[in-house]
Amino acid sequence: AFPPLIKDLAESCVRRQLAARPANEIADADDAARADCKNLLDLEPRLTGTVNVLVNYLNALNQLASDQIVTYDKQIDAFSSSLQAAGSFQQPQVKAVGGLAKFLANAVASGYQRKKIIETLKDSDADLAVLCDGLARIVNEDYIRVLQNEENGLRSRYRDAIQGDPTKSTATALILQDYWRRDLGTLNQKRSAAKDLGEILGKIRDGHHALATKATRWTEKDFIQTIGPYTGSIQTLVADYRKAF
Repeated sequence: AFPPLIKDLAESCVRRQLAARPANEIADADDAARADCKNLLDLEPRLTGTVNVLVNYLNALNQLASDQIVTYDKQIDAFSSSLQAAGSFQQPQVKAVGGLAKFLANAVASGYQRKKIIETLKDSDADLAVLCDGLARIVNEDYIRVLQNEENGLRSRYRDAIQGDPTKSTATALILQDYWRRDLGTLNQKRSAAKDLGEILGKIRDGHHALATKATRWTEKDFIQTIGPYTGSIQTLVADYRKAF
């Protein structure tokens, strides 16, 4: 569910830059807009790769719990070894990616079995928490900020168009107001989706920690009772999130 929002983080910035261009301009200004959003465009592959590591780690836990052989996307090895901090993606997240990637490589090389899952949960809990918290911060702070900037830019563009109309046409004003309400509704849906995704990441973090805390004393019944509330909440949040993405 995460990649469309990651992409929109930079695309919202691009839309904001285009909204600030002169209304009478007839030109392809896309390259200039993207140059102004380079920091967010550069962040996109880091976030996409990081989410891939998180997904592969969770899949590996599922494989271990199901007595299957662990497999993972081998591109993670190159990604984690070359990953560097930049902007909102900081060194603790880089280190956490490395920790989970190392687990995946070891799980395959050493043929981890189901009994290894207890040790895995305990050893990986801190890295998973750092990763979820870092991603949630980008969603809840950076993405919300660029959406607000986009809203401000669109509002100014519509307002200037209405006020600058030499005919003062009521029909034109009403049409522009409808467009503005449509765009505002889309932005509000995206804000709601960002809130959902931030909560999903928190549920993953907290559910993993709850399992890690009880790792040495589960029964199957304990496991289901522990993880059930988290997975149930995540399903509800994902359904709501997909209204926007």
